[in-house]
Amino acid sequence: MGEGGHITRAEPATDEVKSPVLLACLQEMAQTWTMVGIDAGSKVIVPLTFEGQMAQWTVKVADAPARGPAAGKHSAAPGGPPFSVKVLIDEATMRARQASMSLLMVSPANRIAMHKHPGAEILYVLSGHARVLGPPGTAPEKVGEGTALFIPPNMPHVIENMVRSAPVSMLQIFAPTGPERVYAIRPTPRTGRVRGHPRRRPRAGRGALHRRLDRQAVALPGGSSKGHARVFLDEATTGSNAASLTIIEAEPGAELGRQSNESAALMFVREGAGHVTVGSDKFAFGGEQAIHIPENQPHAVKFGDKTVLVEVFAPAGPEQRFKKSGKAKAE
Repeated sequence: MGEGGHITRAEPATDEVKSPVLLACLQEMAQTWTMVGIDAGSKVIVPLTFEGQMAQWTVKVADAPARGPAAGKHSAAPGGPPFSVKVLIDEATMRARQASMSLLMVSPANRIAMHKHPGAEILYVLSGHARVLGPPGTAPEKVGEGTALFIPPNMPHVIENMVRSAPVSMLQIFAPTGPERVYAIRPTPRTGRVRGHPRRRPRAGRGALHRRLDRQAVALPGGSSKGHARVFLDEATTGSNAASLTIIEAEPGAELGRQSNESAALMFVREGAGHVTVGSDKFAFGGEQAIHIPENQPHAVKFGDKTVLVEVFAPAGPEQRFKKSGKAKAE
């Protein structure tokens, strides 16, 4: 406690919820509390009880804590912290079971060294340029802004930023959930400076990388001319039904009608605004915000501003409605 009952510092005595997003929110809010009648220098323990509920649909990037070595501190020149990550959607934050979504940033001329996951991984580059290398016999993939890349299960790979002047920012989707836990359990996985090729390449775990740059745009379902969608990754392009990725560009007033899918929907709003109705709940969204709609949950989306939205279905399937809505234009 500080002078006048103002709280100067807050930290958890115990944390049984294990939600970094909730903890960061509480610590920030505690700085605004006032406790009259308590001497400066005193320590006060306030027990708080939380009950998990399914009404946690969204999180803003700004509210998610950064993890990793010297998290969030990047330099425009080589030599800074190798990476940072913000876990936006996972089992702890939103009870996600089918897939997780994180915001991964790799510093200039740095890499996340050779590793693999038991499930599928999708990368979608928001800004910058990166290179992903696989096992012997797999050609390196250069990925830039607006590129989606599918990495099959158990495929060893390296994620590296070859640019020496700017970080690369990307969405990282794991289907099913699980690998994102390493950021909390072991926040400093093997990293390295980029000096050409990886130090070693495993001989096992061959696979294939699938990337999609431009896909044909189709009108949004319902005959609306106020927006279109591009299905970047689906079972037809990756050979896997683990997850799909679609880019939606919507004009003000466009809608995605009420629907319920057996797949979970994970959305990332790059820019724009609107609102989502989930069951009887209605909430607004804006840019730099992640949304999770659990499987078999009726929902609808209405766009208030021009919006660019990344939508992931896990498992893949519901994205096929975009293909059936009819061709709008090729770009």
